[in-house]
Amino acid sequence: MSSNRLTLIPLLALALPLSSPAQKKEIVELGRDLALLQEEVRSNAKAQNDRLAGIEATLKAIQDQIASASRALTVLDSGLKDRMEKSMAAPLSGVSGKVDNLTEDFGYIKESMREVNTRLSKLDQRVADLTNVIKTMQAPPAPPPAAETARGCPAPAPAGITASGLYQDALRDKSGGNLELSVKGFTDYLCWFGDTDLAPNAQYYIGEILYNQKQFDQAIQAFDKVLEVYPKNAKTPDSYLMKGRALNKLDRRSEAEKEFRACISQAPNSDAANWARSELKGMGLSTAPRAPGRRKP
Repeated sequence: MSSNRLTLIPLLALALPLSSPAQKKEIVELGRDLALLQEEVRSNAKAQNDRLAGIEATLKAIQDQIASASRALTVLDSGLKDRMEKSMAAPLSGVSGKVDNLTEDFGYIKESMREVNTRLSKLDQRVADLTNVIKTMQAPPAPPPAAETARGCPAPAPAGITASGLYQDALRDKSGGNLELSVKGFTDYLCWFGDTDLAPNAQYYIGEILYNQKQFDQAIQAFDKVLEVYPKNAKTPDSYLMKGRALNKLDRRSEAEKEFRACISQAPNSDAANWARSELKGMGLSTAPRAPGRRKP
């Protein structure tokens, strides 16, 4: 405790140039309080040492008197012992009074020490508070926030995260039914590795999971991202198909029909195109291609 107060003095001097006027005033007041308290502690310690020395001398004198009386009583006969006991009554009464005085002195010392300890505790708290202020003033400025990619994701990926590892983990979570964790994994993959060959797959799987969770509006948005950001990839026909299915679930039949026909037009011999034809038949529509026209993806 005392060593902390002593080491604070050079810290106070060091912090003065860095402090505001209010902080400087508090630092000066704290230094004065420390000096006064140190002087008071030294004075109390000296007074208490003097009292303790006097108490020890008195106790030794009492012990000597008792020992002397005991030896005298041992060698005297019974009659003389009676007389000696009577004659010792007054001295022993005086000893009792001295012991009472010593008890009062000990009580005074104990109370004084309790008061000093209370003041020391309060001062230690002020020292701790001011030390924290000094450390705050001396701390280096916080680093700027991490840069973000155009997708709003922290860049780059955390150390130890690889594109293949993150993709496989997300795919494994999807197969295992951990759909929320899978969506997060694919989303992180798009944040950090959105320009890789597997990015269209990751975006498509997000839409597929949302569709299976009956979140059709969100699924449509996910499939639109595949078609807009990655228009030429293996998942394009599947994205048209799944977007059409989601629109059909929302009873947006005309929009769903356009997506199914776009799927057939993009990849007429694909499995997705065959499924799109089945969807059109289920809607009571012809699967024959319509008159050619340019469709904006």
